Amino acid sequence: MAGKRLKVLLRWIQILDKLEPFYKEKGEFRFTARVSSDNGALQETRFPEEGHYEISDHPAWNKLTMNLEIFDGEVGDNLVVELNGEEIDVLSANDQLDVYRREFTGDPASWVGWYGPGDEASADPAPPSADPENLVNWRVCYEILDA
Repeated sequence: MAGKRLKVLLRWIQILDKLEPFYKEKGEFRFTARVSSDNGALQETRFPEEGHYEISDHPAWNKLTMNLEIFDGEVGDNLVVELNGEEIDVLSANDQLDVYRREFTGDPASWVGWYGPGDEASADPAPPSADPENLVNWRVCYEILDA
């Protein structure tokens, strides 16, 4: 039996801590996405492909719109979305952003939707840490679509 074909689009990322001294306005960031399924499907994406993004943590300039396809393929009974980011340092080890990882299981049709800060709505306001896309030093937003 063939699996369901899905796409994952990374809509945006938002830097909450540039991981640089106060006198530096921007940090130099690069990211890696890894999306996999239990049927052996795997897609890894580095962005940007070369170099880095210069991103501030100032609220007016800290969101980077991506609309980047990070997966297009058939999935089995699970899908794992992982995003890693690092701030590049020249004179010391690079600073790692918190690792984002979310696993979906069950019917792939139920995974279709938008995943970002605020999507974990409930009657009781949850602390920000309860929302997987709202990490300590960055936020992520992506969409899973029927392909």
